[in-house]
Amino acid sequence: MAQSVSLYTPVIYIAVLLSVLVIFSTVYRKRKLRSLEGMKPWYPTHTSRDIYETLAEMAPKPPTKVLTSALLRRATEDIRRVVKIREAKGALATLHQKGSVSDDLWLRFTKSEKLMELELQDCANEANKIKEGFASTLFSSAQEIAQNDAIRQRLGNLDKIRDDFKKEMENANITASKK
Repeated sequence: MAQSVSLYTPVIYIAVLLSVLVIFSTVYRKRKLRSLEGMKPWYPTHTSRDIYETLAEMAPKPPTKVLTSALLRRATEDIRRVVKIREAKGALATLHQKGSVSDDLWLRFTKSEKLMELELQDCANEANKIKEGFASTLFSSAQEIAQNDAIRQRLGNLDKIRDDFKKEMENANITASKK
């Protein structure tokens, strides 16, 4: 005599199984999120963003040109950071694949990359709040400013490099003339 299995048994089994999977998934995500929150950020504080947000939240709204200028500085800093992240990504990925870089460092890097994407989106949204379609103009101007600053920095370093080279040549001439 075989006992009959109730029709509700498979339904209850599937419901319990799905409940356990949902609970496991939420607990796992919360733990992973907590571990990511505790990580040290890739970049230090973002002062240009803080300045813009302070200006945007002021009770008497500052003039639009002041907000635009602060937003342009914010976008310029974002572009610099994105360029540095893109430059480092290839080398860091290679080192991570070879096992030379820890998983924590790689997670920290990918987290900062995602945060920069969100920062750029936020910057574009703020630009479009000021004027519709202003985001493309803002980012092209910010990129030009970042490139111009990089060129200025390189030109400033040329004087130091030239002076160091002259000193080396003088030292080489002095040692050659002594022989």
